[in-house]
Amino acid sequence: MRSTFTGLSIAQSGLFASQRSLDIIGHNISNANTKGYTRQRLDQAAANPMSLPGGKGQMGLGTEMLKISQVRDELLDIQYRAQNTELGFWEERYNSLSRVETVFNEPNDNGIRKVMDKFYTSLHDLSKDPSNPTARAVALQNGVSLAQTFNDMNTQFEKMVMDLDTEVVATVREINTYAEQIAMLNDEIYRVELSGNKANDLRDKRNLLVDDLSKLIDIQVVEVQDENTPYVKMNILVQGTPLVSHKENTFIKLNGGQLHDLTQDGKDAVPPRDNLSTLTVHNLTWDTGAPINQEALRGVLGGQLAQRDNIDGDVKGVPYYVRMINEFASEFAKAFNDVHKSGQGLQGETDRPLFAANGDGSSTEEINAKNIRINQDLIREPGKLAVGTTSAVDDNKNILKMIELREKPITLKISYTDGTSKEMSIGKPDDVLKSLIGVVGVDAQQAFRVNENQITITESIDTYRMSVSGVHLDEEMANMIKYQHAYNASARMITTVDEMIDVIINRMGRVGL
Repeated sequence: MRSTFTGLSIAQSGLFASQRSLDIIGHNISNANTKGYTRQRLDQAAANPMSLPGGKGQMGLGTEMLKISQVRDELLDIQYRAQNTELGFWEERYNSLSRVETVFNEPNDNGIRKVMDKFYTSLHDLSKDPSNPTARAVALQNGVSLAQTFNDMNTQFEKMVMDLDTEVVATVREINTYAEQIAMLNDEIYRVELSGNKANDLRDKRNLLVDDLSKLIDIQVVEVQDENTPYVKMNILVQGTPLVSHKENTFIKLNGGQLHDLTQDGKDAVPPRDNLSTLTVHNLTWDTGAPINQEALRGVLGGQLAQRDNIDGDVKGVPYYVRMINEFASEFAKAFNDVHKSGQGLQGETDRPLFAANGDGSSTEEINAKNIRINQDLIREPGKLAVGTTSAVDDNKNILKMIELREKPITLKISYTDGTSKEMSIGKPDDVLKSLIGVVGVDAQQAFRVNENQITITESIDTYRMSVSGVHLDEEMANMIKYQHAYNASARMITTVDEMIDVIINRMGRVGL
């Protein structure tokens, strides 16, 4: 049979539920501008009813507060993190290629092509007046400027590789820090939720960290049911290895002092190349010693590694341009040296190179963009410049051959000890440079376009995600009014029941008194 105080209990449940809902609404409004906050709500259900005798049905006993839940769409989280990873990768690629464009400095009066034009122009002027010592000095000085331009480009590219390696180190440490914080939150959430509570605010902190982590590296978030408990543990995998396994971590290890891939590749070339041999980089493994496939990584870290390491392929890194400019400098110098050696200076000097490694005309070291110099013997004695095929002061035949080199193709090709070869470019020197600069421009334009698209896609998904999980003040205000009225109604119900009980206690059986 129904208790006398059942109505009071029913009204009380509604009062408490409305009060709790108003508290949650206040919490939502307070965190409307908190980054990563997820809107919360009270889940309610009708309390177990009481069966009436005689099969007359069941009478409701008010409401039951189940839990405080978050309004969140996990599918949108997965989509956002996947796009955020790609955004991080293309941001790094675009930023790096923008710096490569700056190194080439085209079109600009100080760009490599303009410097080369000045060199050829000075040779042409010398051919008109081969006996003019000033024209000889100007031609040599423009050669010095050209060589220095190659030197500076190589230096800047090497600095870019070192800067990218520094960024890789910083990103890996940031990833490990995020992973450690997530593991700590996993343990804290686990301990709170073992009692049946929902650690919503701690989950928001964790989700925010996971979002930030997803931009740095491509991750897979996996939830595993804990044995003997209703709790679900979070694991975060990178290439199948658990970066975070609930409260445990497998950190990414930085292994410094490693030879660059371009240096390793150059050792097998014929003759060997020593591009980037003066610097070392950090390669990655797991702290367990297990390998990491660096080429397959995405996100900011993947972008940094691709730009630091990639020699060729669809995603060309800084080493590609290092190799191209070094091979170009080598072939360019070789073509000029072959012609210059066949000519004579004013005193009959022959077999002297125009360009030499570090300016040493007797050196047998391979010429590249780093060490290319004008032969210092010619700088000290400009008369040794082989302008003609004879020592006659008015002979300009040899310098004309040098000028003709502008229209003759050069081939950038590398042969390896295993018998294979790699042809990178062929054409007139100016065309080869145009092609190289064009590749930079096209790659940078593509990176910019994809990056802009990724920004749009990522922001679009995040906006849709926030439309689900974010706090909407108008909606919260409407709910506040709704639950305020419900609270007032429940309070009024308690007053009504109290008056009814007062009649029973104080007024029944007192007729006539």
